[in-house]
Amino acid sequence: MEAKQQLSLFGPPKIIPPRDPNTNTTDEHRLSGQNKLILDALADGPKTNKQLAFFSLKYTSRISDLRAAGYVIDCERLQGGLTLYRLKGTA
Repeated sequence: MEAKQQLSLFGPPKIIPPRDPNTNTTDEHRLSGQNKLILDALADGPKTNKQLAFFSLKYTSRISDLRAAGYVIDCERLQGGLTLYRLKGTA
């Protein structure tokens, strides 16, 4: 029996492509997936750079992709090289 994907009340998940125009088309799907993971994590609450690195080692590029897509994300520098990212909403 084939498993069906559960429908969402909010519609299909938003695809957030990488903003770098030189990205290979083969990498777009992977990077879009990382963008979604980071967006979902930030929607749950503030995350440190250490936590975001779990989803993508180039999390700063993914944050740039999200900002380019209209999301407002604040960055606060903490002690010991940590930074805290907060999703504030959309522009």
